[in-house]
Formats: sequence, structure tokens, C-alpha cells
Amino acid sequence: MTSIRGKHVLITGPTEGIGRATAFALAERGARLHLLCRNPTKAEVLRAELGSKYGEVDVELYLADLGNFDEVRNAARAFIERNEPLDVLINNAGVITTRRILLDNGQEQMFAVNHLGHFLLTTLLLDPLKRAAQGRVVVVASEAYRFCRGIRFDDLQWNQGFSTFPTYGHSKLANILFTRELAERLRGTRVTVNALHPGGVRSQLGAQNTWYAGRILALVKPFLRTAERGAETSVYLAASNEVTTTTGEYFYDCKPKKTKPSARDRKQAQRLWDVSERITNIDTGRAQRPRAER
Repeated sequence: MTSIRGKHVLITGPTEGIGRATAFALAERGARLHLLCRNPTKAEVLRAELGSKYGEVDVELYLADLGNFDEVRNAARAFIERNEPLDVLINNAGVITTRRILLDNGQEQMFAVNHLGHFLLTTLLLDPLKRAAQGRVVVVASEAYRFCRGIRFDDLQWNQGFSTFPTYGHSKLANILFTRELAERLRGTRVTVNALHPGGVRSQLGAQNTWYAGRILALVKPFLRTAERGAETSVYLAASNEVTTTTGEYFYDCKPKKTKPSARDRKQAQRLWDVSERITNIDTGRAQRPRAER
């Protein structure tokens, strides 16, 4: 591992599961943590726990629901106003639902939270990432992308055919395509972008939806890896000197993993980028491919 001591790391969804394990692992390595949380009570508890275990660990909290684009903008603005580089952005937060939920902005919840909110946050934070000595974007995706054949540009809201795993997989496919496209747009800068599959992890993801979802999770729990084990690839991509120049890849167990053609489709990735810009109303000029640095 390369030294991450004193570097600024922003993690989404850090109060439970993989995100929590990632936060503790990087705090142990001396990172300065910026934690984007949805629940303010859980956020304060996490900050207290990190402080209790690691003493003088530097922790800043930002409150936002990734499905609320105004809140995402406010969180990004709060970080930007600090006028500090962002060394690592870990897009970790995720949601899985057993029924179709439309948010106030008209978007299906899993696509909005898992992809669109992270798309918006990342593009808003590109300038701080570029100011870092070697900025990194780490995207927690999933092998669930295999449940979906491609991006449903004609029905992103899943008005027809909603099903938990294909719809969740749809958002995870979007994560990987976003990773590929952002990596291409950032060629020639010091910022790398990589996605990962954390493996089957013991977490509460989806357990809040129905009683049987919680029952299923309880049954399969003995066969799943711990959150700490699931976080290992996130920590590796955030801190290892072995991937300093690696970009646009998909990792599993700290090693590159080949994906299905659907996750390497550049035309779909470009179209997804354009659609995501339109939906989130982001300034398209901010995220165009920059000229190579000298």
C-alpha cells in the first residue's frame, strides 16, 4: 500500500456495511475522511466511533440523499468551498428495493441513487480531484450487472417489467459504463477511475424492504464474506501504488476482472453519459475530456 496518510478521501454510504469498513480501514491508515451520509444520527455515531478508536482522526460530515440532486449539489459545494484537493472519491452507497419506487424527481430509486446521484457528485468534484497529486475515483459496482442486458434508454423508470434483481443490475451496469466513460474523458490527467465487485457481503442492503428479504439475507448470511473482506478491494484501489496509473478497469479481489461485452459498450457508455447529464442538469462543459497535461 502507498501512504494515504493526510490525504482527503470522500466516501458515500459510510455508516453501514462495506462503506463503514472502508472508512475504518482508511482511518487506520491516517486518511482525512469526508463522509457523505443520508442519516444525520448515524453519521454522528460513526464520527464518534472513529474518534474513539483512532483519536485525532480528521472526519468531516456531509448530509445528502443521493436520490435528491439538490442535496448532492449542496454536499459537493460544501467540499469545494474548503478549497482542498480530493485525493480519493469512493462511490460506495447503494440501495436495492423489492418494489418499484419513483422519487420526487421522477426517477426510479435504484437508478437514481446508485448511478445518477454518484454521476452528479463525481462530475461536480472533478476540479478538486484534478488538483490532487493523483486523484482516484473508486466505484463500487457489482456482478449483478449481469442480470441486465443493457441500459433501458426507452424506460429508465422501469414503467414496464420491474423486477428487483434486473433493475438493481441495471443500476450496477450503469456504474461500470460510467467508470469506463469517465476514465476515457480523463485520459491525460492525473485522475484514475476504476470499478469493483466487492463479492457477496453480509450487509443490510435491501433488508428494510420486506420481511422475506430479511429472512433470505439471514439464510444466506453464513455463506457471505464480512464487510471488512468486502471492503478490501475498495481500500486497495484507494491506496495501493500498484494501481497508480490503472484506469477504466473492473476489479474483483484486488485483481482486474473481464466483464461481459455489455459493460464494455462505448456507445452505450457515451449515450448514458449524455442522458445522465440531461437528467441531473449538470453543466456539460465541466466534464468534457480535457487536454493532456504537459
